[in-house]
Amino acid sequence: MTAPLLTVDRLSVAFSGVTVVREVSFEVSPGECLAIVGESGSGKSVTARSLLGLTGGHVSAGRLRLGEHDLMAAGPKQWRSIRGGEVGLVLQDALVSLDPLRPVGREIDDTLRLHTSLSPAERRDRVIEVLESVGMPDAASRALQRAGELSGGLRQRALIASAIAAAPRLIIADEPTTALDATVQAQVLRLLAQLRADGTALLLISHDLAVVREVADRIVVMRDGEIVEAGSVDEVLDAPRHDYTRALIRSVPSGVPRGVPLTAPADAGSTRDTAAQAPSTGPIVLEARGLSKSFPRRHQAPLLAVDDVSISLRRGSTLGLVGESGSGKTTVARMLLGLATPDDGTVDLEGARFSGIPERQRRPRRRMLGAIYQDPLSSFDPRHTVQRILRDALDPSDVTAPRRVTELLDSVGLPSSVLTRRPLHLSGGQRQRVAIARALAPRPEVIVCDEPVSALDVSVQAQVLDLLDELQREHGLAYLFISHDLGVVQHMSDRIAVMRAGTIVEEGDATTVFASPQHEYTRQLVASTPRLERNQRS
Repeated sequence: MTAPLLTVDRLSVAFSGVTVVREVSFEVSPGECLAIVGESGSGKSVTARSLLGLTGGHVSAGRLRLGEHDLMAAGPKQWRSIRGGEVGLVLQDALVSLDPLRPVGREIDDTLRLHTSLSPAERRDRVIEVLESVGMPDAASRALQRAGELSGGLRQRALIASAIAAAPRLIIADEPTTALDATVQAQVLRLLAQLRADGTALLLISHDLAVVREVADRIVVMRDGEIVEAGSVDEVLDAPRHDYTRALIRSVPSGVPRGVPLTAPADAGSTRDTAAQAPSTGPIVLEARGLSKSFPRRHQAPLLAVDDVSISLRRGSTLGLVGESGSGKTTVARMLLGLATPDDGTVDLEGARFSGIPERQRRPRRRMLGAIYQDPLSSFDPRHTVQRILRDALDPSDVTAPRRVTELLDSVGLPSSVLTRRPLHLSGGQRQRVAIARALAPRPEVIVCDEPVSALDVSVQAQVLDLLDELQREHGLAYLFISHDLGVVQHMSDRIAVMRAGTIVEEGDATTVFASPQHEYTRQLVASTPRLERNQRS
């Protein structure tokens, strides 16, 4: 047996006398990946940051060792040596983690300058080498670019390059692929697997159980600061012992048929009549024909973001729109919502022209369209209460507005006590429910859902997806569902449209597209998606 590189024994962390991590113990050996899973607030990230002396809270442990280092006794000088040199950290949001004012090559060079004895020329070579090792195209040119000039996938690769530059013995990866497209996520996962194969220990923090299945050797499940279950990947995911673990697994949408609730008891999913979930043959409520849109670029030809796209949405049905970042999905959504003007093509809403007409003619019909975005916090006025947010979404002349606000809260499963609270004081799931209530306020016919659950924990995501499904059945809503998570899209959609480089390369029934994709790009997307394969829904 290989001696553990990292030993955590009875770790506890408290803030202002409140214990948030309690008696946590685990080990990680060289070349092994241990995954810590659980919901937000379970203590995953606090546990990981305590291994770098970054918690800011009171840390106690029976033993906390990294190789020869006693982390409980480490002082400022030793921590500076450990961070970056012995332990690399990869976070979810590379745009925030990387310095926006410096080229990414300079940031990687700083790691080498602080933790190696390489000469400036050797460091320059090493920067290019490590960027190439993470699959960065044209590494020499990318090294000169700042984080804001790179796509999300390239930023994440640059962040990983910075973390591994000094060849640390342990990598802590905290939600490293959550915001990435399927193909980029697959590339990052392959890189992490290669690091592990080369002998690097990996501590993976994630709520994505499909990703965990693909990368990890063992799993620790945390809830409310404690470990409730631990074991090998197969033991935990195929035969979970704890009710909480079983609930997490049931919440994963991948492979769950359309219309089967994710949050129902285990026996409900298999017995529910799903005949009503067949693709709708209702009337077309929104139709786009030949949409095209270009954007000017300095010293370059205009960027053709959308090229001759035609789609239609039917009442009571969901069209899933998938593709990588930059494929044109959100630009299409903005043209459908009347927030961007097509260069060519038309948009019809309930058989009448909605694009290319004066705003004064379009404004009375805007209530028929709603939108739900990925980050509701940034789309709310932080000074407003929930009551004000919902009241502003209603007709000012509506004398039934107070009752309507209460009805909206009831429809999304929120208590009236949240009315006086501001968005910052709500949980992620509560904020998304308020966003859905706001979209429902004017009684729309169509709702555009643009990455509505990508920032949520798997259990909260399941609740929101079930809510959207229930509201669709109740109100006959048509959804355009945009997501990079193919498991979510497959579960929610009747039909799928696949976009690449501004065009739709494949469209069809969701089951058929996923079971037998016709276009090479669609096949690549489907093959790149991690799957949580299980013998049965536990």
